[in-house]
Amino acid sequence: MSTSIKDLYTRAGITDLAEFYRTKFVSDEVLDARYFKPLDRFDIRFARTMWVYDNVRARSTVLDLGCGAGMLALLKRKQVTLTGVDLSPECSLAARRNGYDATFTAKLSRLPFPDASFDYVVSLDVLGHVGFEEKDQVLAEIKRVLRPDGVTMHGIECTDRATQKRYEEMTPDELRKFIEVDGHVGLEEEQEHAARFRRFFQNVVCQPRYALCISSEEFIKQADQYGLKFETDFVDYLRSLSFKERRAFDMAMGYVFGKISDLNLRLPKSGLYVFLKASDAPLGAFYNEHRDRRALYATEANARSLDRSPAVTFDDGWYEPNLLPPIARWMSRSGKITFSSSDVSEITLDLTTHMPDLRTQPLELEFLLNGERLSCFALLRRAWLNLHLFVPERLNSEANGQLELEIRANRTWQPRPMNDETRDDRELSIAVCNMEVRGQRSEIGGRRLEVGDQRSEVILQRS
Repeated sequence: MSTSIKDLYTRAGITDLAEFYRTKFVSDEVLDARYFKPLDRFDIRFARTMWVYDNVRARSTVLDLGCGAGMLALLKRKQVTLTGVDLSPECSLAARRNGYDATFTAKLSRLPFPDASFDYVVSLDVLGHVGFEEKDQVLAEIKRVLRPDGVTMHGIECTDRATQKRYEEMTPDELRKFIEVDGHVGLEEEQEHAARFRRFFQNVVCQPRYALCISSEEFIKQADQYGLKFETDFVDYLRSLSFKERRAFDMAMGYVFGKISDLNLRLPKSGLYVFLKASDAPLGAFYNEHRDRRALYATEANARSLDRSPAVTFDDGWYEPNLLPPIARWMSRSGKITFSSSDVSEITLDLTTHMPDLRTQPLELEFLLNGERLSCFALLRRAWLNLHLFVPERLNSEANGQLELEIRANRTWQPRPMNDETRDDRELSIAVCNMEVRGQRSEIGGRRLEVGDQRSEVILQRS
């Protein structure tokens, strides 16, 4: 029975491949390197990104195959020239929006680049989507666009035929359910990937990963949708975790994952995933070959754009940036923002809330700088507000350039607390964006509130 990608999709009942992948992988996730928190280097979600980050040279050229929304955008912190290519024009656009220098829409088996164009060619969770009949052509293209001493690195989804059926053994219903999970139509066993790459490159190293550490979400997916045998009470426990508890679990998993790399421990075969490095030149260390994380801790002084500067720290009272639009950060009950500025007389920002019942239960907000209240007010309806907070000269001079803006809300809400695939049980109050520090006070006195259909401006002096 044929296992060509076309026949597999046909047997699975997927007739519109472009639409299938658009709904599966197009994302409005904010991955721009300017928004990356150093603490996220421990998040299991970024474990693959950090492996690549620690293995590429600064100021090199990198091609991201199947770039999706741009999981490698963090490489811009190392002044890498980052190019992406994807089958989906929507994914290419998302990666470009997240900071890639250039993105292209093309088949991976026909890359639109000249020979020897890149120092590195990388993919994460892509080769499992490449049909068996195309895999060798994709590897040939990787070799063609790599420079003679270039390195190719891949995070590759795998299968274990001792526990999973082959594609040709699945019924149409089994195949449809299997492919609908992640779109995998080209899974191979771990050793098969290494053998395939050795036909194209002189030096290949392949190591299993995710045998021990995977995210809470991935544990549940592997149990429910792929049938992996985890302890039932453990999976039920993971289902019961709140957003912050899942975040803590994933941070612990990511921390252990990173230590396994740092200690160069080899894991047993998992049948889930491998990291692979290949080159015609001798390979360096498999982990941390070019590790230099100083750029994760940006120290640029006098940041004016607070929400787009890597030198500004948002504490754990803030969630990851979202594309609302615009790009904004949601806050929980309270949040702190730490930054340096030698001259600040005004802080401006846009804020909104999606909280229901504001008319009967106004959302009360308080703004403090270095512990001293700048202002407080209540939101009575949902709209974007442009807020101006004046900073007293005395407070500015006492700060010695080190400032901490704290925002407090009197309550939060959960958008979708139900335990299903649409679940969003974050505790939210407001979202903020366009946060800027200004060094010269505008000649505006008193307090003004202009209410329009969609937007208001609030200019507040210290209460």
